[in-house]
Amino acid sequence: MAPIGGYHPDRQIADRLIPYLEARSRGGVGLFISEGFQATRYGNAVLAGAYEDRFMSSLQKYARATRKFGSAAFMQMMALGGKDTGETYAPSSIESPQFINRPKEFSKEQIEEIIQDFVQSARRAQEAGFDGVELHGAHSYLVGQFMSPHFNRRDDDYGGDFDRRMRVPTEIMRGIRETCGKEFPVGFKFSAWEQLPNGVNHELAVKIGQRMADESVVYLHVQTSDFYPPAAIRSPYPAMPPMYSPRNTLSELSENLKKHISNAPIMCAAGIIDPGEADTLIAERKADMVAIGRALLADPEWPNKAKQGNRIRPCIRCNVCHHKVVAVEEAIACTVNPYLERENEEPLIEARIKKDVMVVGSGPAGMLCALIASRRGHRVTLYEQQDELGGLLIPGSTPPFKRDVRALLDYYRAEIKDSEVEVKLNKKVTPELVREIKADVLVVAIGAEPTRLKIPGGDSKHVMSAVDALTDADEVKGDHVVVIGGGDVGCETALYLSKLGKDVAIVEVLDDILMVNEIKNNSTVLRELLEKAPVKTCTSSQVQEIMASAIRIAHKNGKRAELLADSVVLAVGLAPDKTVVQQLTNACASSFSIGDCVNPARILEAVADADRIARLI
Repeated sequence: MAPIGGYHPDRQIADRLIPYLEARSRGGVGLFISEGFQATRYGNAVLAGAYEDRFMSSLQKYARATRKFGSAAFMQMMALGGKDTGETYAPSSIESPQFINRPKEFSKEQIEEIIQDFVQSARRAQEAGFDGVELHGAHSYLVGQFMSPHFNRRDDDYGGDFDRRMRVPTEIMRGIRETCGKEFPVGFKFSAWEQLPNGVNHELAVKIGQRMADESVVYLHVQTSDFYPPAAIRSPYPAMPPMYSPRNTLSELSENLKKHISNAPIMCAAGIIDPGEADTLIAERKADMVAIGRALLADPEWPNKAKQGNRIRPCIRCNVCHHKVVAVEEAIACTVNPYLERENEEPLIEARIKKDVMVVGSGPAGMLCALIASRRGHRVTLYEQQDELGGLLIPGSTPPFKRDVRALLDYYRAEIKDSEVEVKLNKKVTPELVREIKADVLVVAIGAEPTRLKIPGGDSKHVMSAVDALTDADEVKGDHVVVIGGGDVGCETALYLSKLGKDVAIVEVLDDILMVNEIKNNSTVLRELLEKAPVKTCTSSQVQEIMASAIRIAHKNGKRAELLADSVVLAVGLAPDKTVVQQLTNACASSFSIGDCVNPARILEAVADADRIARLI
């Protein structure tokens, strides 16, 4: 399991995390690499601590949980250095795209103190029961800053040429061997690429990897430096690739090391979610080991299910988990797994009274609610007015770059097929039908409808919603298309239509596209794909009129323009039909409404809503 961080205001491992850790060990993880533990007092981030003896009970708790079902467990040691918040220290006091503030420069005495801090953190890990440690030198954090010529501008014993830049990690390694014994294993995680001026490149990565292999690290965990704060940096090797990026994005980096280094196993990570693809990476000698991160948040049984050939709840690489912890410093969350850090709640309690349950609508909320209610012993019938299950997951998974969402749709459909849920397609549910069926419980999950624009020409035949355009691209006539709305849906639709050969422009009333998308790992990649397509953007612009083959817009500075538009696609949000929802719920004495028909939101909220209500029935 790849190291995935948590939020620890008191630097202690909370009891609520223990079931989460045990579940991944039970799920078949071979080597459990912990989240990063703060290894020195020089740091302000809310990481779990390992730099003082007062953290021993916390370390012991973590080690016991991760090793409980047979996994080996390594504690990852780290510090953010100049990438920290508040007052920071780094090898050199420089400005960098990776730094929020200009850090202070470490003195030689402070560096010697830090080296001993890491050594003593390893000693505590050993005494706490960990099988080994991982030294974190990736993502341009503290140890990585010493190794990188971009960050390390010193001209003393700890900077200058390659040997001196490598002195910090090598002295940490040697100190650990002296303190913990030569048999205590140490892995090494580092950036084999830095998207920075004078950063680590392919050649330097091999030199770094070989040096640490010669220092007897037990593996080289390949990563990269590309992400925020303070701003997302575009890179050919994203560390947290979103659904818009190819999977297994760092395999080229691990393959480069594998070709040149023979005395240490190479571990590949980043966006590995499919067991077959993981096997292929090893079979093709691009890596010796794989680290699975987000996919193990989505399904803690990933290794066992992969081994047994069972269906895995798919990670959709939405990066909600990473954003929650790293960007906003909140508890971790997973879009597809409502039980993340609620593992004790996952075993379903059988319903005391078995009921007839009528679920109307088969988007993610409707399908999951039907599944959970059925697994609790209720007799569930799922109604869908279209000819297939999926709701907005269908258009939302149409573009090839949304294949991870398509995997989620396929997963839900397969789970429904293998369940006791009765499915009725092509069946529009009315209040009269609800009263006729006389179900004990009604769950309304009919979703929401695309919002229309009330402007001249807004009801023209060549105006359609993004949902319609994604569902049937053949309806998007002509060469010139204008997408109104520059949020996620508008940008994804524009990119999709551009790839189909259309000349596409986005009109957005805000000052930039994707302003509402706060997950920069995602929006940075999507923005780059739009620029390469290319898709034109007109921001700070209001659509005033839709004409037969053009639209008229007004910029906030007062300038007006016309854009060619054989087709106009609206991506300006969704609105639930509250009247219909109310009519349906009034037709059954015990009724609930969930998902977009309550409040249009993400899959995350729909899944959470469905789980909550299905447990109440």
